[in-house]
Amino acid sequence: MSFFSFLKKNQRQQENKPKGESKFLKQEAEFVEEQKRKGIGIKSALIEYAAISRGLKVDRLSSRLLIIESKEGNQFGFHNMNGNDSSRIGMNLCDRKHDSRHILKKKGISVVDSEVFGIEHYDEAVEFAQKLGFPVVVKPTSLARGKGITTNIHTLEEFKKAWDKGCEAYRRKKSTNRLLVERHVSGDDYRFFVVGNKVISATHRKRANVTGDGTSTVLELIKQKNLLRAKNPYLSDYLIPEDPEQLDLLEKQKISLEDVPEKGREVTLRSQSNLSAGGDSIDVTETAHPDYHELAVRVIQSIPGIEYGGIDFIATDITKKPTTSNHIVSEVEFSPAPLSHFPFIGNGRDMAGAIIEHYLSKEKN
Repeated sequence: MSFFSFLKKNQRQQENKPKGESKFLKQEAEFVEEQKRKGIGIKSALIEYAAISRGLKVDRLSSRLLIIESKEGNQFGFHNMNGNDSSRIGMNLCDRKHDSRHILKKKGISVVDSEVFGIEHYDEAVEFAQKLGFPVVVKPTSLARGKGITTNIHTLEEFKKAWDKGCEAYRRKKSTNRLLVERHVSGDDYRFFVVGNKVISATHRKRANVTGDGTSTVLELIKQKNLLRAKNPYLSDYLIPEDPEQLDLLEKQKISLEDVPEKGREVTLRSQSNLSAGGDSIDVTETAHPDYHELAVRVIQSIPGIEYGGIDFIATDITKKPTTSNHIVSEVEFSPAPLSHFPFIGNGRDMAGAIIEHYLSKEKN
């Protein structure tokens, strides 16, 4: 089915329903699911939808690569959601977390204390962790989706397990693989997405959790929640695991999968907040303090070679004005996941559409 046939079909199905944003998002979600079945990545599908819905020509070259032609005849190449203005320099600076932190720190932006170590330099890493003081975090320097990360490490025994986990996360075992050791910062995890000088979305990435109903076991609650996640175009690929070995916070809370939490009790399952680890995406674009919007824009403008991207904050309260003591910038994402398109809770935000409009506005100027 062509995209235009797809739109016409949806228009017939929706003609007796309320029009507006909800209709657009439903069409977008269905288009993404259709493209995913063809092996096309969700980021690329979203850019394709944003372009065609604006009447632009699209030439798909692969599951991740496409060319968009404007009405004026200008062409823009995209790999996933990264286009002409996303440079290799920008990608490398974002992927090398320690380098982007160095740049931001020089700009007076709050970042976490950290140091990079080769995988052969375990003893030096231990010494640095002890100098920082526990708790600490260990993470690979250049992997995404929370791979190999361990947070809130309190003992040398936990540090050794975290180090081994970080090393094993690399597919290719090379002596050049490196791990980042950083101070653990308490707070909640937030992903902002900025295009140019505007925040498009802000999302609370809440750790995987379930809420007791007084009758269901933890495992049953996980299964119930996964049924909801399976209906979400993005979260459907990242269900909450049912293996207790992957639910590290259950053991720390002395809770088993067979336990029945009392009604209303929230049980946090994993220390990682990544959505790929089963976390919830909650839209906070309107409730985040305006100064966080300004700070997010400043972060993107501080990194050479990018004009849009994701910013990860750890903050104690995103509704309060940021100070040097209540937040840090943990990472800058060159190619952030489209999590705000399809939040678990709250309004969807059109990341891909904002990117297309960014390129079209530059064309006019």
